[in-house]
Amino acid sequence: MVLLFSYVNFSSYTLTFDEKLREILFSQRGEIKTSNQIVIIDIDEKSIDALGQWPFSRDLMAQVLINLTNAQVGIIGLDIIFSENDRSSPALMAKKLKLEGNFQDNDSLLGSVIANTPTILGYYFSNHSKDSNNPTPNVNATFNPTSSIHLIKNSGVVTNIEKIQQKAYSSGFFNAYNNSHGKLTKMPLLLQHKNRIYPSLALEMIRIASQTERIEIKQNEHGLIGLELNNLSIPTDTNGFIRINYRGAHKSFTYLSFVDILRGEFDTQEIQNKLVLIGTSSITLADLRSTVFDLAMPGVEVHANVIDNILKGDFLYDHNLSFVIDLLIIFSLTFILGVVLLQLRVRYILPTLFLLPLILFIIYYQLLFEKGMVLNLFYPLVATIFTSVFALVFSYTQEQKVKTFIKDKFAKKVSQQVVEELLTTQEGAIKPSNKNVTVFFSDIRSFTNLSEKINDPERLIELLNTYMEPMSDLIIKQEGTIDKFIGDAIMAYWNAPNTVNHHEQKAVITAIEQIKALEKLNSKLQKIFDITLHIGIGIHTGVVTVGEMGSSGRSDYTIIGDNVNLASRIEGLTKYFDVDILITQTTKDALDETVQTKKLASVVVKGKEKAITIYEVIHSAKVTLQDTHNEAISFYENQQFKKAKELFLELQDKEPKKINQLYINKCEHYLSNPKETFQQAFIIDSK
Repeated sequence: MVLLFSYVNFSSYTLTFDEKLREILFSQRGEIKTSNQIVIIDIDEKSIDALGQWPFSRDLMAQVLINLTNAQVGIIGLDIIFSENDRSSPALMAKKLKLEGNFQDNDSLLGSVIANTPTILGYYFSNHSKDSNNPTPNVNATFNPTSSIHLIKNSGVVTNIEKIQQKAYSSGFFNAYNNSHGKLTKMPLLLQHKNRIYPSLALEMIRIASQTERIEIKQNEHGLIGLELNNLSIPTDTNGFIRINYRGAHKSFTYLSFVDILRGEFDTQEIQNKLVLIGTSSITLADLRSTVFDLAMPGVEVHANVIDNILKGDFLYDHNLSFVIDLLIIFSLTFILGVVLLQLRVRYILPTLFLLPLILFIIYYQLLFEKGMVLNLFYPLVATIFTSVFALVFSYTQEQKVKTFIKDKFAKKVSQQVVEELLTTQEGAIKPSNKNVTVFFSDIRSFTNLSEKINDPERLIELLNTYMEPMSDLIIKQEGTIDKFIGDAIMAYWNAPNTVNHHEQKAVITAIEQIKALEKLNSKLQKIFDITLHIGIGIHTGVVTVGEMGSSGRSDYTIIGDNVNLASRIEGLTKYFDVDILITQTTKDALDETVQTKKLASVVVKGKEKAITIYEVIHSAKVTLQDTHNEAISFYENQQFKKAKELFLELQDKEPKKINQLYINKCEHYLSNPKETFQQAFIIDSK
């Protein structure tokens, strides 16, 4: 809003910066070809050295005009003015000396030559009071309308002396106005004096060349839009100025020395049917202008550029909707771009801080030189940089908050490596989402009895810490996330917040390593606390909801859902089946052959109606009677209870296990009640 307000109210104060930026576009474009229809006759240092100081005798100028006309020149425009009598004229000198005789009048001679050659005189308007009563120049052009409130008005005019001015077919002004930073970027095509419109030298030469009698002025309530000649449309700004599409630096056009034309030492082919401007590049004559390409371009070449722009039609113009377009661009770069950038991470915003201004320059380059549209570049550039910097600072602040949050939430839940990964891949990692994870629950068996045995709170906490630390390290080692410690239980999960490849495998490996680590730990616990710990571990894989949950003042990153509850139930089944590690079918299906499992049973846990298949993870080095066990399970599921019972009895005799006895009991039940509907799954009513 600040930028929009500033553009609407203060853009005039920043035009200097805007023009400076446009100069960069010109410098990148470089020089371009001219129409090759314009030649400059230069009153250069060579001519001054040969003919003496300026102004030259008017008979020399007359001879140059004659030589150009004889070379079949198209039109001659004079970027010079003869506002005083020729002091070197013989007639004037004879008059001063009071000599009698028929002496040549150089001013009359030049006037006569101008009358008989295609020469357009130059003059200029001023606002000095001393020039207010000077006679107006003769102009054959007519305009519709005949005056305009939008044109610059001048109170005075400086023309050629009467002997010359009255002989000319037409004339045009050569006023020039530098912009706010001293560069000549525009030239007026029309000015107004005493309620009458006058054309510039360049426009008048074009008018005559195009055989246009009346120039139509297109305007609206805001100002001029452009000019219409016979076969030409010339866009202008609201005050009738044309923006100059400079061809390049000094001498982009053909230059011929004045003295060479005077002596006839030139190729007439270079002059034939061309538009010729006579002016000066001499530093001593001080008609030099600062342009986008050159700090000292002869004024006559500025007129050449204007004429060439009109001939080639490659105008640069302020579109009548430029103001609206500028506002839309500034709005888009402030608000829309801001919204987009705020969705990005800092590492993506930082390159845009450099890339977007470059893209902006490329777009504006194309608009300027391909479409001719002159739009404000300063405010869009400021908007781009401001928006990018704001988004960068805001996103950096937000990322720092997220990093602090992640460190606070996960420093003790996961490994330092995982924390670092979270810090570099923040987007979406901690946002609430549904994700497939492997959930892990472990619990110390008969912990209540152990607590009573120790009967000392400090030693009990010491015992738990001694147990929890190596168990936690093993979880973190396998890229797991510790959710919480629930008394003597540990809840953990894999594949959140970071993605963990083969998370099912890593969770099961963690369980195996914990059982093995506990065997070693128990020797230490036996010595210190005179106890031995036994744990049960339940693992299940499924989709859960992950994210930050809790109140505004107290929350935690955790997981919830039916699959979390099911994993807890599976851990509880380790007591029922008297095994160390139980996993579900979804976890088992993702394991490779290095992990050995044994199918135990189909169960329906409390709160569920659908049966699930559970497997025991074999963590001992030697696996025995696996084939017999699988065969017994198969007989049971196929309701061949007698054969199943025989095999389970055999297994129980060789390797007593609770699972064998459970199946023996089931088989005996169905053998005793043959008409009862077979219920394959174990119904578990307790948690």
